[in-house]
Amino acid sequence: MKAALSLCILLALAPLAHAQSAGASIRAGRAAMEAGEPARARQLFAQGLEQAAGHPADAYAAAIGLGRAALWLGHAAEAERAFRQAGTLAADDAQRRVADTGLAQALNAQDYPRQAWALTADAADSGDPRATLEHMRAAQSLGWQDRALPALAATAPPTDGGYLGAQFGLLADDMRYATAARVEGDASYSHDSEGLDTWTIGANALSPLRGSAAGSWRWGVAGNTMRVSDDARSRSLHDLAGLGQWRLGEEQNVDLRLGAGQAGSWQYLQGAARWSWQPDDRYGLNAGAERAPLLTTAAIDRHIAYATYSLGANWRPATPLYLLPTLYRQTFTDGNRRDGASARLVLSPLDVSGTPAAIGAQLGVRAFRSSQPGGGAYFNPHHYRAVTAGVTGVLSLSPRWRLRAIADGGRQRADGTSVGIYAVDVSLEGRLPHNGRLQIHALRSSAASVSGGGAGYWNNSVTVSLSYPF
Repeated sequence: MKAALSLCILLALAPLAHAQSAGASIRAGRAAMEAGEPARARQLFAQGLEQAAGHPADAYAAAIGLGRAALWLGHAAEAERAFRQAGTLAADDAQRRVADTGLAQALNAQDYPRQAWALTADAADSGDPRATLEHMRAAQSLGWQDRALPALAATAPPTDGGYLGAQFGLLADDMRYATAARVEGDASYSHDSEGLDTWTIGANALSPLRGSAAGSWRWGVAGNTMRVSDDARSRSLHDLAGLGQWRLGEEQNVDLRLGAGQAGSWQYLQGAARWSWQPDDRYGLNAGAERAPLLTTAAIDRHIAYATYSLGANWRPATPLYLLPTLYRQTFTDGNRRDGASARLVLSPLDVSGTPAAIGAQLGVRAFRSSQPGGGAYFNPHHYRAVTAGVTGVLSLSPRWRLRAIADGGRQRADGTSVGIYAVDVSLEGRLPHNGRLQIHALRSSAASVSGGGAGYWNNSVTVSLSYPF
């Protein structure tokens, strides 16, 4: 009888002891987070979640903690699972909002901005700073900065100096920068192994971005002056163009640049039109048309311009992978025509735990066939193909400055001649006082371009861009 009574008491007390052990793990996990030990916190919250089976309140707290620890460590997919579980355990709307905001952060980290936007819409409009932060992050990825302005206006900026306060301020500046009228200027220089030098100075001005959920628009004007030189001669080109940008609903975007240029007595039309359709975070289509003069002195003397018509797609077979195929046709005013295709498989940069760096990779192929090879005015083989592979690195130097580098290597084959090729592409992007932006971009490549190519070819280029809102 006594044994049976003892067993009943133990069975009755077991859930309480289990709940107490879960609570202890959760408290220890929170202490580890405060001490800057996310790996230990992750273990403790996972342990607490397992111990809290049958106790929704403790399980919810453990799932929220696990999601935040996983995000800190860069494990966005694990964080997504934890926040989704927390959402099923939420006892009221307030708890569900916390879970949804955490889930939006995990989805933004994996480049699923449409889902993140939908999750944070109501909370951001009501002034929740964490929800507004993720709402702005999604808007930046989608190009919907104008749609984030009402939530930004309804939210008091956080006063803490931690992650929330710092990131909120940076993204708020991004929303204002993207929607304001602004002026931009750039200067570039390139030099290749064939002695071709190209100097470019350009400037443009854009109107404020205006719109609603149904669409947005802005206008602008741009001008450039270029000098193209080789060992024997130098030519100057000048152009002026009108700019237009439109968002049509939530799925389509159109960019237009249309104008005219002049090189001595040669006057020509040039410009570009681009359309994109992105109905989902996983796939989309794009098309474009572009016309421009060929930038070699021989091509300028012969008044050779070319037009490119392209149709491309983007598809994500898995969360970190992007497949980007493109078909294109080029027509040249000297009668030549090219039919070509390219494709890239990109592994999006993944965070390196414990560092401000991320590393990714990419594979690329490109091929074309020219109808009238040769000619001497530009690189123009009959058959061309290239295959490359490389790595991408991103380093956050500070919250305001980021360094990005791509290193590729491979082989190209032009009319039966095969050579090794490489490219090193480095860019530095940062913020300036009064919400300005600066980008410095340097590239060295031995891959063929329309200007030149072949065995021993290389090209060095550098571009500096500066822009300010007003």
